Amino acid sequence: PPGGTATVTGLLRLTEPKGAFLRYNDPGTNRWYSRDVSAISTARGLGPVAPYFIDADAGPAATAPVGGLTVERFTNNHLVYGLTWFALAVMV
Repeated sequence: PPGGTATVTGLLRLTEPKGAFLRYNDPGTNRWYSRDVSAISTARGLGPVAPYFIDADAGPAATAPVGGLTVERFTNNHLVYGLTWFALAVMV
């Protein structure tokens, strides 16, 4: 571990032990479809870990892992919803 104080910036992600839809984590082949922090730490032989991890931000990094790869986009369908409900109200 680095000596002194370390600053970590990124996106806090909570553990998801149940797996993804129709896909299950396979620790034997090191395939992880969900963020099961305790299973990953057990497979890697790590000691007690926090129930979360941090996706690093896109700052400069000289080594892996590369940060800034988490995609967050929320669709904005409010106009479509509004038009749909307006059309349904007109039809009634």
